[in-house]
Amino acid sequence: MQSSSQTRNLYNDSVSSDQKNQLIEKSLEYLYGSKDHKLLGMKQILALCQDLDAPAYLIENHQLMSALTRLYGEDDLMIEMSFAISKLFLAFSMVNEYHEILSNFRVGALTLRAVALELRRAHHRRKPPVVVASSDLASPTYSYSFSNKQEILLSVCCNILCHIADDYSALRKMIKKSLVTMLGHCLDIQATDLLTSVLCLLIKASIFEETAVELLRGESLAIEKLVSLLHVSKVNELAVRVLFNLSFNVECAHLISSKSIHSPIIKMLRNKSTYAPACKLAYHLSSNEDNRFFFVTAGISSALMDLLREISPRGRMDEVLSGLLVNLTLHPLCAEEILLHNGERVTNIFRIIKQSNSHCDIQVLLKVIRNLSQWTTELQYRLHKALILGDSRPLEGWVKRAETYWSSTESNQESSDSDKSNFIQNSIIYWEHHFWDAHIEFLLQSALHCENDDLLVEWIRILTNITKDDLPAGLQWHDLLFDNNCKIVRLCRRILDSDKTENLRDDLKLEVTIWLGELCASKECSHWIASSNLIDAMHDKLIQCAALVDGSEEMLLQLLLSYKQFMMYEETRFQVIGGGGVVEAMLSCLTKGHAVKRTAEECLVLIEDFERDQDCVLGSSGMAIKCIRYEALVEQIIY
Repeated sequence: MQSSSQTRNLYNDSVSSDQKNQLIEKSLEYLYGSKDHKLLGMKQILALCQDLDAPAYLIENHQLMSALTRLYGEDDLMIEMSFAISKLFLAFSMVNEYHEILSNFRVGALTLRAVALELRRAHHRRKPPVVVASSDLASPTYSYSFSNKQEILLSVCCNILCHIADDYSALRKMIKKSLVTMLGHCLDIQATDLLTSVLCLLIKASIFEETAVELLRGESLAIEKLVSLLHVSKVNELAVRVLFNLSFNVECAHLISSKSIHSPIIKMLRNKSTYAPACKLAYHLSSNEDNRFFFVTAGISSALMDLLREISPRGRMDEVLSGLLVNLTLHPLCAEEILLHNGERVTNIFRIIKQSNSHCDIQVLLKVIRNLSQWTTELQYRLHKALILGDSRPLEGWVKRAETYWSSTESNQESSDSDKSNFIQNSIIYWEHHFWDAHIEFLLQSALHCENDDLLVEWIRILTNITKDDLPAGLQWHDLLFDNNCKIVRLCRRILDSDKTENLRDDLKLEVTIWLGELCASKECSHWIASSNLIDAMHDKLIQCAALVDGSEEMLLQLLLSYKQFMMYEETRFQVIGGGGVVEAMLSCLTKGHAVKRTAEECLVLIEDFERDQDCVLGSSGMAIKCIRYEALVEQIIY
């Protein structure tokens, strides 16, 4: 009765230090007594914790801490006693300054031991085995069965470990002592509080490679359980953060992707509370082509467009969302879904570009537009190929339904013997979609007035992908070129005539070179290119690149490809053949890499064929090419 009275008095604020010391001594005596006395002693110690200063003098009592840790390590300790000690250690673990003392008394190791003990007890109450397919074999797995008391105790223990894990050296020690395996088994628990503690601890542990390896090797099927938790609203945010950390392991990422994770992630993207971690995981997984396909088939395109629509005027874009958009628009079906819907989604992207003050946001969205324009360019190529073959198979995998861009009609044709026969007439209806009609003028003017080189690269890349079939009805590229002649020539010359510049400016030169080659697709455009004298500016760059012994040959290859296109029309052809040092530079390219050598050979053949008089006699350049080819052949035969 005296002890009970003293315990009740502890709730008063005016408890003297002598009374506290007496209670601690009395509690210590109880800790060495019977089971009932041990529980009574722990109740008195926990009652002391009502005083805010209690943890400080309790943890510094060496005799008390020794007695508690001795009891905590006993295998036959009652679950009630284990819970009481765990609650006290949890209070201590919440203060970072006490972690060193807890480490000296091996509290972390003892807590792990307590968790392992409860897992062994749950193992004996496990549910009947369920056969789960694993590779080519079928292996039995068990679902651990926990009592309510065990769930509460394990929740407290996991919270202790989570606080101690703030010290990463202590966390690594715990991982080496099978922490990850234990946490994997704890995922069978249905209690939300315990799952929260387990997942918080897994978030910290999952930054280490050893954790991913252990989860892959273990029999707890932890990855599958984590994916299933994405459907549990109270813990799905924590589960997706664990999966994000684990996805940096290649095998884990592959396993995560194979567990139907894409639909729940898309659902989480639409929820503001779970958007951020879900977007990070989606972005990381979207670097893989297979995952891009699964995301698109699960319907992520509409979710992304909804997120873009929510961006307020002058608002900043989330960087992770930006990266996710760029990655997913690399997939043809995602690009198609965004471009359809009467251009509403593309118009919304251009709206954000026009309203944004952030160069970073604009650059990312321009990369998205560039991916979309690359899709339309490739689609046109595939459509023309399908028209030649008379078959829509080239469109497979690139569009959802070929009928959207491809029309086949059956007609009657009367043959010479008066018999009627049916034939299929195919036609391309790509132009009916008007993907870029409304944005051509904005694209061109934005490029011409852009003062930021990072953005200018993207603008020109997009313009390079715009073909004559993308222009509004009645408008051709040569119309745009002549209407904006001075501005376009000034822009191209500023880039091509610059000498010693950084890598970015080299990137700009590359894009302008490609653009000019693509523009020379009609006789009218070739007139404009020839009159602008831009080819003369390209000669110096060709000679300079051809003279380089080391370094990238990308610029040289693109110059040769553009020259090859210039050779198709008389106006630009004369400027190529008559350019000083051009033929010599092309001849020196015959010693370069395979792609450059092959393209140079094609250009030289064209020069040799076109530079002939009325009697088909070779000109000086053609003769030089022929002599060089002969000398190379002789050298090859001799050596």
